[in-house]
Amino acid sequence: MHRKKTAIPVKRKWSWLVYGLFAAALIVGVMYGPNLYALLRISNEIDTISREATQAAGPWPRASDACIYCHDGMQGNARTQLYPRLAGQPAAYLKKQLTGFANGERHDPTMTPFALGLSEQDMDTMVSRFAKMTPRPNMTFHADAVKVARGEALVKSGNCVACHGQKLEGRDTYPRLAGQSYDYLVDQLTNFKSGVRHDASGAMPAIAANLSSGDIEDLGHFLASR
Repeated sequence: MHRKKTAIPVKRKWSWLVYGLFAAALIVGVMYGPNLYALLRISNEIDTISREATQAAGPWPRASDACIYCHDGMQGNARTQLYPRLAGQPAAYLKKQLTGFANGERHDPTMTPFALGLSEQDMDTMVSRFAKMTPRPNMTFHADAVKVARGEALVKSGNCVACHGQKLEGRDTYPRLAGQSYDYLVDQLTNFKSGVRHDASGAMPAIAANLSSGDIEDLGHFLASR
């Protein structure tokens, strides 16, 4: 009899404990449920983005991730005028430039050691990735209308479309010029003019040799504004 009487309070004690835990869980769910659900959704979205990025550019770590600091990484449309915009550049052109940095044809304190560290597969993956990106207008550059007009005249007289495409969109081993970063354009044309940058065909050094610094600025304004 003594054991039977003491068993009833113990059962009641556990019942109240279970009810209490259930009530606490219910209260927590009501108070924090929406936030927990939001965190779960964010986690799932991050997993999806990571999975899609891996399918598009290969597994982590990726050599192309180093490009984010200068070339705006996944978008390829650099917002600063100092660095080239790589989105939509022809694959053949991108491969030629990376190879040039690696074999010493081109020189740059950042790009040369970077290219030397790339495998052939790294190069091909990177080239394919940027070539498939959508080029966007260069919205961070504000062109001067007078210089744009003079630059357009120079483009027509120099028949730039013969190599770079009717809309200067680039093709084969010739780069996309439309919407390119202004400072980068000026630097490269100046380098062709001075001989710092070479071109196996000899076309660009010959063209740049006849350009004044004012001409180069005008071309930069026109091309960056396209």
